[in-house]
Amino acid sequence: MKYKKSIAFLSTAILLAFSSVVHADSARQSKIKELDNQRSELAKKNGVTGYLGDGRWYSLVESENKVDTLKNQVAALKVPYSEKNTIKVSPAYVKALKDNFDFSKSEQERDQAEEILKSESAKLALQKNDFVTVGSDEAEVYDLDNLPKEVLIELNYFAFDMINQVRRQMGTKELVLAESSIDFASKLSVKMQKADRSIWDWHYVKGINEVAREYGLLTSTKEDEEKKYGGQYYENGAGTNHRLKEVTKAELKRTIYDAILEFMYNGYEYLHAQSIAGLNWGEPNKTKYFGLSIFLLKDGTQMSFITVSDDFISQSTKNNFSTKTPVNTTESNRKSTLGKKEKELETEKGKLEKLNTSYKEYEKISKEIDKLNEEEEKEKEKERKAKEALKEKKGWIREGNDWYFYKNNQPIKNAWESDYWFGSDGKMATDSWVDNGRYYVDKSGKYVQNKNQKYGWVQEGTAWYFYKNNQPIKNTWEGDYWFGSDGKMATNTWVDNGRYYVDGTGRYVQNKKPAQTKPTPSKEKQVEKNPTKPDPAPSFKKNGWIQEGKMWYFYKNNQPLRNTWQGSYYLKSDGKMAVSEWVYDSYYKAWYYLKSDGSYSRSAWQGSYYLKSNGKMAESEWIYDSSYQAWYYLKSNGVYANSAWQGSYYLKSNGKMAKSEWIYDNYYKAWFYLKSNGIYARSERVQGYWVDDLGRWK
Repeated sequence: MKYKKSIAFLSTAILLAFSSVVHADSARQSKIKELDNQRSELAKKNGVTGYLGDGRWYSLVESENKVDTLKNQVAALKVPYSEKNTIKVSPAYVKALKDNFDFSKSEQERDQAEEILKSESAKLALQKNDFVTVGSDEAEVYDLDNLPKEVLIELNYFAFDMINQVRRQMGTKELVLAESSIDFASKLSVKMQKADRSIWDWHYVKGINEVAREYGLLTSTKEDEEKKYGGQYYENGAGTNHRLKEVTKAELKRTIYDAILEFMYNGYEYLHAQSIAGLNWGEPNKTKYFGLSIFLLKDGTQMSFITVSDDFISQSTKNNFSTKTPVNTTESNRKSTLGKKEKELETEKGKLEKLNTSYKEYEKISKEIDKLNEEEEKEKEKERKAKEALKEKKGWIREGNDWYFYKNNQPIKNAWESDYWFGSDGKMATDSWVDNGRYYVDKSGKYVQNKNQKYGWVQEGTAWYFYKNNQPIKNTWEGDYWFGSDGKMATNTWVDNGRYYVDGTGRYVQNKKPAQTKPTPSKEKQVEKNPTKPDPAPSFKKNGWIQEGKMWYFYKNNQPLRNTWQGSYYLKSDGKMAVSEWVYDSYYKAWYYLKSDGSYSRSAWQGSYYLKSNGKMAESEWIYDSSYQAWYYLKSNGVYANSAWQGSYYLKSNGKMAKSEWIYDNYYKAWFYLKSNGIYARSERVQGYWVDDLGRWK
C-alpha cells in the first residue's frame, strides 16, 4: 500500500513538472523565434552567405583577410622598386660560346667548345632557383589578354635588363629598347592568336614577314613561309604550357627570366644563346633594337623576343620604324598601383568596421538564443530523467549476452551477489578465477567450492614452475631464478637474451661461478620473501636507443629511461618503448596512442577516439576533421558521440554533426531539422514542413 502511494505521488509530481515545462517552454520559444528573426534579418542585411564552424560569418573573415592582404600590399608598394635579379655567365661559358660560333676554328675545336657549353649549361641553368620576387610586383592581378601598355613596357625593361646583363659579361654590344620593336612583337602576337598557333609550333614565319613588310623591312622567302622549319630574321620565341590568364607582374617576370635562362642554358642547342648573347654570327658590334610581347595561345603562354638590326632599318623601304626608347614605366606603375590599393584599403576598412558592428549585435542575439536553448535542454533533461525514474532497473538484468545485477538503478561492481561475482565492468564473471584470484566460478558464473588454485613454487614431474593467479610465470625472473617461455625454471644455461647465466640449481651466477646446491621449496620461499634481480657488472655503458630482442629502450648512463618521453616516443615503466598501445601521462593528464613505429599519433582517429595535433586524446570537446569535413563531439571518456544530442546539435550514427538535413530521434519519436550551422530549427517552416517550438515534426 505504501509502495502504491509513493508511485502515485511520484507520477503526480512528474505530471506537474511536465506541465510547468510546457508553459515555460511556450514563452521561451516565442522569444527564441523573435530573436532568430532579428538575427536572420541582420545576416541578410549584411549579405551573409555562409558560416564558419564557430558561427562566424564568411564575409567577415573574408573582409579581415582582405584588409590584411591590402595592408601588406600597400607596405610593399611604398618601397621604391629595386631590381634584384641577375643572370650570371661563367668565363668558361663565354669563351666556349664564342669558340663554338667562330668558323675560323677547326671542327674539332668547335666540338670541344660545345662539350664545355653542355657542362657549363648544366650548372648555370640552376639559376632558375635564384629568382627574387619583388613584393610590389605581387600587388595587382592583370588579364594577360588585356595587358595595359605601361605594364608591357615595364616587362620590356625587365627583359632588356636581363639580356644586357648577359651581353656585358659576353663583351658584346648591348640592345637598345625601341618603340617599334615592341609594336612589332605585339602585332606578331595578334597574328599568332588569329592563326590558332600552338606553343609547340615552329616560328610563325608568315606572320613575322607580314609584320616586317608593314615597316618595309627585309623578309625571308615565300618558300620559307611554307616550309615546316622556314627561316626568318627577327624572332627568338619561347613558350610555357602554363596559361597565365589572371596573372601578376611577379609571375610574368619569372616567366621571362626562365625563358632567357632556357635560351642560354638548355644544353642541346646554342643558336638562341648566340643571338641573345649578341654574337650575331660573328658581328658582335651590330646595333639591335629590342622589343618583347607576352601573350596567350590555346595551349599555354608565348613570348616573342624581337631584335631588328640598324642595317635592316637603313635598308627599309618605309620610314615608319621608330627607334625611340619608351620612358621606363616601372616606378610610375608602382605609384599608380599604390594609389589604387590605398583607396581599396580605406574602402575595405570601412566595410569591415560595419561588419564587425553588425556581427557583435548578431553575436549578442546568438548568445541570448543559446542561453534560452540551454535552458530548454535542461528542461528536456529533467523530462528525460523524470521518465527514467519510472523505469528503475533492479535485480538480475540481461544486456546483450551479459548478465548484470542492479541495486539502486546501478550495476554492482567488484562484488558478490550470492554465489556470483561481478567484475569492475559490472558483468557477471564466468569460467575464471575472481576476487583477486581467490575463488573460481564455473561457466554458469556460480562459485565452485574446493577448487584448488596453484600459487608459488610447484614441481610438476622433474620441472619447477612458479605460479601467480593460477598461471605459471613466463620469460621473467622470480628472485634469482629465470622461467622460460614454457614456464619451466631454467638450469645450466644463458637466459634473458643471453645476458645472464643460471647454474644447475637454476640460480643466477655472478661472474659465472655456479652454486653447488639444488633449489628446494624452502629456499625458493626465502627468495620469494627477499626477491633480488641479478645485477651483474656491465662491461660497457649503454647510452641512447638500443634494441634488445624485439623491443627498443633508451639508455642514459647505462640505465633505461622509464615513464618518460624521448622525443615523440614513450618509455614505459619497464623501460620498453610503447608500440601499438595507449598510455596515460599523469604529468600532462592525458591519454596518448603510440603507433606501431612508436611515435605518438597526431590529428588522427584511433578507433572511436581522436588524437589532437598535440597528441592528446580529445575529451569533452568539439573537433573538426578536415579530411571528413565534419564536426565531431568527443565525450568525457574520449569516445565520439553518435546518435545523440549535444546541446542544440545532433551527432549522427557515424559521429558527424548533422547539417542541412533531417534526422529522426527515436527517443522523442519525432523528426528534427538541423540547419547549416548545425543548430536544430524551431517554430519555423522548413522545406514546406512546420517544426514546433521543440523543433519536432511529427
